[in-house]
Amino acid sequence: MAVTTEKHYEFNFHLTSPLTKVMPDDHPASFPVYERTSALRGDRVYFGAVLDLHGTEQRPGLRTEISVQGELAPFTKIYAVDLVPVRMPHNPGKCDDDYVSHKAGLYPDLLRETKTIYPILGVTQQLYFEVNVPKSFAAGTYPLTVTVAAEKYIEPMSATLEIEVLAATIPAQETLYTQWFHYDCLASYYNVPVFSKRHWEIVENFLKMAVKTGINTLLTPIFTPPLDTLVGGERPTVQLIDVTVEGGEYSFGFEKLKRFCKMAKRCGIKELEISHLFTQWGVEHAPKVMATVDGEYKKIFGWETAATGEAYVKFLRTMLPQLKEKLDEFGYRDHYFFHISDEPGAAHLDNYRAARDSVIDIIGDHPIRDALSHYEFYEQGIVSHPIPTVTSADTFVEHNVPDLWVYYCCVQAVDCSNRFIAMTAHRARIIGAQMYRANVKGFLQWGYNFYYNRYSREMINPYTVTDGDYFVPAGDAFSVYPANDGTAIPSLRSALFEQALFDMRAMRLAEKVCGREAVIEAIDQYGKVDFRHYPKTPEYLLGLREKINRMCVKKK
Repeated sequence: MAVTTEKHYEFNFHLTSPLTKVMPDDHPASFPVYERTSALRGDRVYFGAVLDLHGTEQRPGLRTEISVQGELAPFTKIYAVDLVPVRMPHNPGKCDDDYVSHKAGLYPDLLRETKTIYPILGVTQQLYFEVNVPKSFAAGTYPLTVTVAAEKYIEPMSATLEIEVLAATIPAQETLYTQWFHYDCLASYYNVPVFSKRHWEIVENFLKMAVKTGINTLLTPIFTPPLDTLVGGERPTVQLIDVTVEGGEYSFGFEKLKRFCKMAKRCGIKELEISHLFTQWGVEHAPKVMATVDGEYKKIFGWETAATGEAYVKFLRTMLPQLKEKLDEFGYRDHYFFHISDEPGAAHLDNYRAARDSVIDIIGDHPIRDALSHYEFYEQGIVSHPIPTVTSADTFVEHNVPDLWVYYCCVQAVDCSNRFIAMTAHRARIIGAQMYRANVKGFLQWGYNFYYNRYSREMINPYTVTDGDYFVPAGDAFSVYPANDGTAIPSLRSALFEQALFDMRAMRLAEKVCGREAVIEAIDQYGKVDFRHYPKTPEYLLGLREKINRMCVKKK
C-alpha cells in the first residue's frame, strides 16, 4: 500500500514473515505480505514489517511512531532492526548460495526495542515484532494491527496480522542449550573490576537475556576458562573458587560459587557446565589457576604446567570432590557436567585419554561433554558424551549415539545451519527441525558475548567490528550487543534461534498427539532433512510450523 501527500512522498509499508532479512537497498515489494499465522498458548510468535520512504524532496528522517492494537498488543514488543557493518560475511571461499549476500556491507541484525524510527528517502527499513501469547488465552483468532504514523507529512498506515491461537499449550523446553558466557569480556567492555558489585549486576543482566533467548545451561568458571587464549597469554581472571595454599596444602573457598549458583537459579538456569579442566587445542597444559600462597596472591598453574603433571593432578583430585559437594549443596545436584578439553583432534587422542583418566574416577558419575567431531573418540569409549559439529553429526546420528548434542562455530558454512549475520533467516531457524529429527538433546555455541579479537589479545567494539577483527565470519563471536546501561541487546540471530527452539517444543507436543513418525513425515515432506540437507526456502519452515501446530490439537 502507498500514500502520496502534497510533499510528494510515498510511504510503502506492509507486514512480512519472521524469516525476512531486509537490506537497505531492497524494495519492499520483493517481500511477500504476511497476513495470518497460528500459535499455541504460551507460544512466542515473531513477524516483521518492511517500509521505505521515497519522493522528490530530500529531507531528514521523519519521526515515525509505531504502535500495535488488539488483544495481544499488551504482550507485544516492537523492535527496529538496525543495520550493522559486515566486513567478512564468511571465510574466503567457504560458502554456498544460501546467504543474503556475499558482499561486505550493512546488514540487518541488532534488535533495538523502540516505538519510534526515522525513515529516510531511499533506504528500506525493517521492523520486528515479538508476541508472547499468554497460556490463559482462549482458542480463537486475534487480529493484531500495526500502525505507523509519520508526523504530519504522511497519513497513518496500518496492516493487520491474524493470529489464530489454538487449543493447545506449548510444553516447556527440554533441549539443553548453552552459548559460552564470557565474564571477562563484560568486565573489560564496561571497565569494571571482575566480581565487583557492578560486574555482578551486568552479568545478571546479560544472563537474563540469555535465558530469555532459550539458554538454560551456563558455563561456570571455577577457574578462568582456557578458551580462545594465545598460548603463553592470559585472559583476565574470572575464577569462582578461592584457593589457599599453606605449607603445601590446599584449601578452598566457595562463596563466589555460591553467589553464582544463586544468581543462576534466580535467572532460570537448569544446568551448569563446569569450565574445561585442561587447555584447548591439544590438552597439553593446565588452565590459569590463581591462589593465595603463604599470604601472597599469585598464579600457581598455567601454560608452564603439564596437563597431567603430578602437581596439577594432585590439585584437581583434592579440589574436585569438594566442588561436587558444593554444587549439590548449592542446588545443582545431578544438574551439572564437566569438560576435559575443547575440540581435541585425532593427534591429541593420547593426551585427551591421559587427562580424562587422571580424574575420571572422581567425575565419571556425571556427564563429560566435549566438542569434537571424531567418531573414533566415542567408539573407543574415550568420550561418553560427544558434541560433534553439525557437519559431522549425521555419523553420530546414524550410530544412534544416546544423549547427543551438536554444535557449530566459524567453519560450518556450507550446506548446514549456522547463524552468521549474512546467512538467510530460514537457514538459522532450520536447526530446530534438524535437531528434533535427529533426536538431539542439547546444543552448544561458543560465543554469546565474546568481545575480544583472535586469541583474546584486545577488546573490539561489537557495534563496528562484528567479525572479531577478521577472526571469524560476522556474527559468530556474539549474539547480543552490550547496551550503555549494562544490559544486553538481542539480535535477529538470537530471535531466530529462539524460534527454532519453539519449533522443537511444538514438535514434541505434536509427537505426543500424533506420534513421532508423523512429525518426521511432516519434516521430510519435500525430502529427508538432516544436518547437511534442508529445503532452502522460508515457505517450507512457515508451512511446517503451521502443520505442526495443527497436529498439536488433532484428535487421536
